[in-house]
Amino acid sequence: MSGDPAIVVVGAGTGGIAAANELRSAGIEDFVVLEKGVEARDAAARKSRPWPFGRRPGFRDPLRRTTDRHESTSHVRPRSEVTDLDFDDEADRWEVRTTDGRLRPRVVVLTSGALRDVPRIAGVGRRTIQDVRGEAFLGVALHGFPNLFLITGGGQGISVVSAQARYIRQCVERMRSTASTRIEVRAATQHEFTRRVRAGAAPSRRALRRPGPHHFDLTVPAEREPAHEYSGPALLDAPGAEMPVTVALTGHPDPIDGRYHWYGRVSAANGDDLPDPRRGQVHLTLPGGTPAAGTLQERDPWGNLRIVGLGTPPFPTAAAETY
Repeated sequence: MSGDPAIVVVGAGTGGIAAANELRSAGIEDFVVLEKGVEARDAAARKSRPWPFGRRPGFRDPLRRTTDRHESTSHVRPRSEVTDLDFDDEADRWEVRTTDGRLRPRVVVLTSGALRDVPRIAGVGRRTIQDVRGEAFLGVALHGFPNLFLITGGGQGISVVSAQARYIRQCVERMRSTASTRIEVRAATQHEFTRRVRAGAAPSRRALRRPGPHHFDLTVPAEREPAHEYSGPALLDAPGAEMPVTVALTGHPDPIDGRYHWYGRVSAANGDDLPDPRRGQVHLTLPGGTPAAGTLQERDPWGNLRIVGLGTPPFPTAAAETY
């Protein structure tokens, strides 16, 4: 493999080796497993042996057998500790800095052990992946952290780790089959999953069989380039409340209904100060602009609100035609 790998797996314990096995089983070779320690194979094997079988003479667990078959440890790079990770939003690549160099993969997979060791990775808003990892969709992905997957099932046994690794491999294959450069779990998917987790009704392990067709956005940079946009301060007028907010807005004319659709994110210094999204119609005013009616929708895991509207958008643009 020459140049930067397409995929970087951080951590060569049970989760990292399971991911490597899945990738190799699918014929994916352009990846590397970064391990800060000296050895990976024996540590992964020890962690994968459920009691009491790990103590039985001659026992060789399924993960170890699969690792032998695929020779997955050939992709492990020992003594390579990750010191920083940053996502390049324009190139759809992660920049992974290590003690021995720098890599720019398309996709990063973090294992449970790695999440404790790597620096805090900031996503949408001010929260880091370490803050919200418990809300990861199916334990493998978070909205606001594109091209980043987690393997968090280490404490639940090899079957969960293997299922997560297989799910991630299927997501990578879907990226490649659609020629996409970015994959990200949708905000609505994340919101609904988080709601169910908090209500004690998260989906069962069967949901890890394959990625749902509507759970992820698969895009290239050109598809995310908005025709019109505004990012900055605004005034939100909700029933009985008026407050300064920060918004990120965009929109497009819909050729089907002939109306202009605008939408975006509403943030506040303290997310708890934002009104309940069920309060009905609100008005949004930009500096020097006129109020535009909109509707608040779901609250994301970081406390921001989604706002949508029809007709003349609040941001000033002569090209924003309405019908």
